[in-house]
Amino acid sequence: AAKALFAAWCEGRTGYPLVDAAMAQINQTGYMHNRLRMVVASFLVKDLGLDWRWGEAYFATHLNDFDLSANNGGWQWASSSGCDAQPYFRIFNPTSQSERFDPEGKFIRRYLPQLAQLPNAAIHAPWLAKPMELQAAGLVLGKDYPLPIVAHDAARTKTLLRYAVVKKPNALPG
Repeated sequence: AAKALFAAWCEGRTGYPLVDAAMAQINQTGYMHNRLRMVVASFLVKDLGLDWRWGEAYFATHLNDFDLSANNGGWQWASSSGCDAQPYFRIFNPTSQSERFDPEGKFIRRYLPQLAQLPNAAIHAPWLAKPMELQAAGLVLGKDYPLPIVAHDAARTKTLLRYAVVKKPNALPG
């Protein structure tokens, strides 16, 4: 199961347009913007529950601006395991990141042309699109574009439980 999830991430078949477009970008160009690197790293580690070293190794072989220390440190930061890590409870939501930083979905349309005809509001989460929007876009989910391989909210809850085992009692409020 882990290898299948990793392959879907590598190939941009997660069902989350921002993640999939970012992976298409790195696979086609050898480049990925830093914000996207954080989003896809968070998704691999915290949504899919996979070892950060898998993503680090993938980036090492695909980035044309690869730098060992930056890549390794970035992945440790994203997985909340490095010396200057993000808090374990910070988990990027790929849908809200997409809506916030690319409200018109231009990046997604460029790298995922099968989603290009969706309206702006639906392009960030096609599984929530109205049936008429999908039909008008000529899009069949599960055929033309994958359904999400995980539910972000459920994965987030599972990750918080997984990370909580290392938390000291009363170390954090709440």
